[in-house]
Amino acid sequence: MTKATVKLQIPFESLLEAIANLPPEEKRILWQSLNEQMNKSEADSLEQDPYDWGAEGQPQGKAVEYIPGVGLTVVGGKDAPT
Repeated sequence: MTKATVKLQIPFESLLEAIANLPPEEKRILWQSLNEQMNKSEADSLEQDPYDWGAEGQPQGKAVEYIPGVGLTVVGGKDAPT
């Protein structure tokens, strides 16, 4: 069996109305799917476009790490050497 792809143009307002009429469980599934796609798009974007620090390069500073639910934290605490 082959899959067929169909491209539709649906006005955004119509899409919002259709989503508003979904049962809660289907809204949850849609939200999870959109969240996964957004995370993948953001990750792909970060991989493709490295930050340009300019001619002087990356400035000196303290090492940081990202902790989900917390944010960026200084590795070794705020008193860690630079």
